[in-house]
Amino acid sequence: MRYCVIDFETTGLAPPQSEVIEFAAVRVQDGEIGLNLASLCRPVNSYISRKITEITGITSQMTAGCPSFEESLITLIDFIGSDTIVCHNAPFDMGFLNYYCHKAGLALENQTLCTLALARKLFPALPSRKLAAVAGHLGVKATGFHRAMADAMATAEILIKMTEITGRATVSC
Repeated sequence: MRYCVIDFETTGLAPPQSEVIEFAAVRVQDGEIGLNLASLCRPVNSYISRKITEITGITSQMTAGCPSFEESLITLIDFIGSDTIVCHNAPFDMGFLNYYCHKAGLALENQTLCTLALARKLFPALPSRKLAAVAGHLGVKATGFHRAMADAMATAEILIKMTEITGRATVSC
């Protein structure tokens, strides 16, 4: 099975009040990390607050000359293709992706998988299932959390480790 791990950094918690300011996608096939895609995105109807900059390191100046996420959406959708989409906290990332797809008149019918939901099932005693905590628990060396590519790569490695543990990836969202 082929997976496409995605991650978004945003101006807030939910569309349409918030927008994607960075995205990343990483392909995983046969337990190997493959091609990837990433871009900063210029918010059109919202702004990057000081709090978001503190969390992500992304500033308005960094995104000023970049395309909006709406302008980048088709590139991302083409990259994903028919792959199963994987996210750590899929309701968040898929909420944004589904919102933008609906707005563009695109039907997104891919299966989804949530590594956060899977971590809850596999590691019920783990005090936190945040991305950094799950990565640490599984021995995934990851840094730069709250940047889309770093988070997508960490999630991809977590997916591979979880697949090794379970024999297959499960827990759709």
